[in-house]
Amino acid sequence: MSVCYSKNYKSDLPLEERLLKDVSVRLIEPSERKRHDELMEGEHYLGNANAVGQVLRYVAEYNGEWISALTFCSAALHIKPRDQFLEWSAREVAERRHLIAQNSRFLILPSTGGWPNLASRVLKLVCQRLAGDWQGHFGHRVLLVETFVDPQRFKGTCYKAAGWLALGQTKGYQRRGQDYYLDLQHPKELWVRPLERGALKLLRSKELAEDLRVGPAPPPPVPIQTNQMESFVDFLQPGLKDPRKPKGVRYPIISILAILMLSVAAGCQGPHAIARFAQSLNHGQRRRLRCRMRRGAPRQYDVPCERTIRRLLKVIDAQELTALFADWMATLDPEETQIIHLDGKVLKNANPQPARMNQDPHLSEAKALIDTPPEEQKPKANKALTLVNFQTPGQRLLDQIAVPSDTNEEAAVAAHFPKMDLTGITVIADAAHTVKANCLRLTQERGSDYLFFLKSNQPKAFAKAKQLMPENIPPLRPARRTKNTDA
Repeated sequence: MSVCYSKNYKSDLPLEERLLKDVSVRLIEPSERKRHDELMEGEHYLGNANAVGQVLRYVAEYNGEWISALTFCSAALHIKPRDQFLEWSAREVAERRHLIAQNSRFLILPSTGGWPNLASRVLKLVCQRLAGDWQGHFGHRVLLVETFVDPQRFKGTCYKAAGWLALGQTKGYQRRGQDYYLDLQHPKELWVRPLERGALKLLRSKELAEDLRVGPAPPPPVPIQTNQMESFVDFLQPGLKDPRKPKGVRYPIISILAILMLSVAAGCQGPHAIARFAQSLNHGQRRRLRCRMRRGAPRQYDVPCERTIRRLLKVIDAQELTALFADWMATLDPEETQIIHLDGKVLKNANPQPARMNQDPHLSEAKALIDTPPEEQKPKANKALTLVNFQTPGQRLLDQIAVPSDTNEEAAVAAHFPKMDLTGITVIADAAHTVKANCLRLTQERGSDYLFFLKSNQPKAFAKAKQLMPENIPPLRPARRTKNTDA
């Protein structure tokens, strides 16, 4: 299921010894996610780059050029040959599955005829670093890696050469939804490989070691009371538009978006965390969120799986969702806004926002006014998705913008100020926003005040402030009152 060889042939190949010595494997950068997905969708025979659960994506390079792409994700829920091989009971599968990773995609970009032993070399290199990368990204160890090979296409030779063990064929069922399986009558070969010495002994032990019991952190609690959920859904329903095609829809749009908003408010980031949050809801909460009733169980309700959530996030209008979320939070905090705090967040596993400088004159104007020296700037928007939240001191979200990849956070904020009513409001932000573009727009155009910090990343303004302000007067200390000696 995972391995695939590209049809694109490469000539002028080096000798095998030199090639294998110079091949290296690394994790992709967030800005490379789009390229990685396009290769999987265009070159891999499955034509799908999606992966569920905890996900790591790798590339193998030769002299800086991509020659292979791999994806690892959370292990399959129930695989009989694997569970029998590990001597696991149903309870132990639930408790220990987080110790297994799955190689869900493996794409060799050049033709196999010119790169002998490349696939097994890449597998060896990635398995040498997988456990450490998994620990660093997800906070727990992984001891075993699994994969599925389609016997109608491949023999699994590269996995065998890299030290993997064949456990037999699956039953040919594909999981659909939470409790349903589709018989495809197309079994796959299951292969596994321990990632460290003694891994199988640890996995088969009657009592799991203490340091292995730490799996993924539990989902956060629901941010509102259960008896408030129905009013929350009633608030959302009039403003919702369903972008999905009616055929095949199983879950109401109101239920999915209500779960999305509650999970984000609780602190979840990404579809996997949102899906785990949904699974943690009890049936009383699911009923109040108008989830789909489970067939044959009148008091039980199903929640959308991670794939359903991912599909909806691709078609939903993000700005509409942000506006609905802000309007709902306004009902929880009806006090008049007096202070707005700017809080920038970088989402490492999300693609950067598309460039917009040429289409937005306000953005290009704001960018031209940024007076921070280029060497002091720390651009992030071209590497990962950067969001700026406009919120009150009580964490009430007022607005949110995504920073285009061809500019920076300061310019994006300055260009967004004219779209907000800021009269009489004090805006607080960190030192990155202490630039003329923001200060002038706030005071002279929007009728508001600001409290910005000044650091050495603005050398001219910082030097002038030190010259004008005595060093023995710390900031925020009230000036001493002096008696009026005038007649």
